[in-house]
Amino acid sequence: MAAEAKATASSRPRAAKRKRARKPWGAIVLFIAPVMVVYTVFTVYPLLSSVYFSFHKIQPVGPGKILYTYVGLENFRALLDDPVFIKRAVPNTLLFAAVAPVLEMFLATTLAFIVYFRVPLHRVYRTAWFMPRLVSGVIVGFIFRWIFNVDWGLLNVALRALGMDALALNWLGRTDTPIWVVILVHVWSVFGYSFILLLAGLTTVNEDLVEAAYIDGATTFQSVSKVLLPLLRPTLVTVLILSFMGKMHAFNVVWVLTQGRPLHFSETVSTWVQTRAFNYATLDLGYPSAMAVVWFGVVMIGVGLLTRALRRRTEYY
Repeated sequence: MAAEAKATASSRPRAAKRKRARKPWGAIVLFIAPVMVVYTVFTVYPLLSSVYFSFHKIQPVGPGKILYTYVGLENFRALLDDPVFIKRAVPNTLLFAAVAPVLEMFLATTLAFIVYFRVPLHRVYRTAWFMPRLVSGVIVGFIFRWIFNVDWGLLNVALRALGMDALALNWLGRTDTPIWVVILVHVWSVFGYSFILLLAGLTTVNEDLVEAAYIDGATTFQSVSKVLLPLLRPTLVTVLILSFMGKMHAFNVVWVLTQGRPLHFSETVSTWVQTRAFNYATLDLGYPSAMAVVWFGVVMIGVGLLTRALRRRTEYY
């Protein structure tokens, strides 16, 4: 009996090894390889190229000829002397990342609860509120450029028709309003994604818990604040982090609406990188690459700190 038990025990590792050997590695590679190729070409390679460019000064010296001159940390030191980057792009982007996610989360959460409680026409609302997310950011930018036009824009025409001429402003031409216009337009264009994620999180909540709260005498507000929101908190944390990351590199809506104008008062880091890389006569990609690398590090640190803080708060609750 002892010999038989010993033989059985020794055969188990061999059986497990044979089972591991039977994994369909060919199929695994076949499915993963295309994704890894795309990820490498469009994410890893550009990132490594930007890091390499950031230590060089790049100058076209002839047709198809580019001169790479190693300058060390010179491009990074130049960032400290760039008034647009320090005084306009960074503060505007941080304002964007602080205000827009709060507005987006409030709007998306409120609408998700409206649909969750199945108000009349809730299916229509669900489709309508997600529709802006299906429209390209470039198209959104052009539409709102027309809406906020100072002379014939829909907003100013409506204000003048109502006799509120004093409120018919040059929304995109002043120094105090463009950044807020950009924030509101961006939130309008992307909140549908957060709305769908939060609604999906709500649908996973056990409805028996809500019914139990009603049986115990809870109002709708109490069931939301005491039952649904605590259960939804992990989803809220994920959506908030994704929203923060998106705002830290917001580009398309800003670029189409204002291109950072006027006088860089609506400039963000992404638009300033674009301007320095392709709209300057020097065509030097070294300095904007250094800017992009620095901001990539800032975003990663910000995401790490935000994730750590929100996870601690989630665990506390």
